[in-house]
Amino acid sequence: MFKYYLPLSYPYEDLSDIELQTLVERFFQPSKALQELPLIVIPEYLLSLSVEMKQQHPFIKQAIQEWLEYARKDDECLRIERRWIPHTPVYIANTSKGKQFFKIAKAIGEIPVTASVLPKNQNQGYWLKTLNYFWQARGVVLAQQMLGLMEDPLEKGGIFSNRLPLTSLNNLKLIRELDIACFQVLARGQRIIQEWAAQNEITYPFSKPLELFVEILKQDFLVTWQLGPCNRSWQWIPKQKQRDYLVTRAYLLREGIWQESLFDSAYDCKRKQEYLEYLQGAGWNGYWILAMRSQMQRTGKYNKHLEPYLEAYLNAFIESKELFVDEFDWRSGQPYKKRVNGQQITNSPGQVQGIIDPLGYIQWCWT
Repeated sequence: MFKYYLPLSYPYEDLSDIELQTLVERFFQPSKALQELPLIVIPEYLLSLSVEMKQQHPFIKQAIQEWLEYARKDDECLRIERRWIPHTPVYIANTSKGKQFFKIAKAIGEIPVTASVLPKNQNQGYWLKTLNYFWQARGVVLAQQMLGLMEDPLEKGGIFSNRLPLTSLNNLKLIRELDIACFQVLARGQRIIQEWAAQNEITYPFSKPLELFVEILKQDFLVTWQLGPCNRSWQWIPKQKQRDYLVTRAYLLREGIWQESLFDSAYDCKRKQEYLEYLQGAGWNGYWILAMRSQMQRTGKYNKHLEPYLEAYLNAFIESKELFVDEFDWRSGQPYKKRVNGQQITNSPGQVQGIIDPLGYIQWCWT
């Protein structure tokens, strides 16, 4: 299965887990896969050190070890057993802007943890951890886009370029554009949302647009978890049905911006009404869209102010909507996926399971 060979004459007992993992990776090509991203705040003067020197600095070694100990406790809660936790440290300058970077990246990266979902089996535990890694990367790329402080982590030479698979890099680029566009709408439309909430007797508990943004992302995560791993039915939710709802969401946004209706048939109108009713019960994940539509329908006063940002969000949503269709087909709480045999994709999905490879990476294979 997996094999790696190390020099026999080496004082392994003197190495920490982090140092031993680094040594193993030199002899065993690690996978390009989503992994733990410790956010390490360091004095500015340490940023100029090489990667190797950073890894040996006592302050940084201690900070990474503390982060990994927390991650290991999360592993234990999910019943994940492995000696090494693959990781790529993200170094952040200890400045006011660096602290803001840390706050944004950490708040978004922890959403799968703070959402308080409970895996029902080992595969769900592996999948939750995989999603956690993606959200950590999502938080870093968004913070970088908003504040700078480092090279683009997704481009050549960036910290993720040689550590994550191409599919993850592309997905992160798409979701970054959507996140930026959404945040800009919330920031510039904050007054509209507050007024809509007051008119509908809904408490607006957020002091800053970032707080609302994080809450929307958290609710969005909960929806995808409920539709995926929490599906206890023997029948999976058809991907076409998932796409239909996403198209409806795009239509509602377009209608709100340009006062145009693209729903002509009785079926489309029914689908629109059903989705509007869903948004009313979807918490802030739906409220902000209803607020935008309500304002646009009542008056064109804010159109010139918000239209470019709503249009940017709509375009980003259309480009990235496939990311909201679950990678797996979930039924009875277990993941399934269509096999690829040569150039042919099988019609019926086969069950898959998560495994841990020798370096601690989470991999998925058909049973």
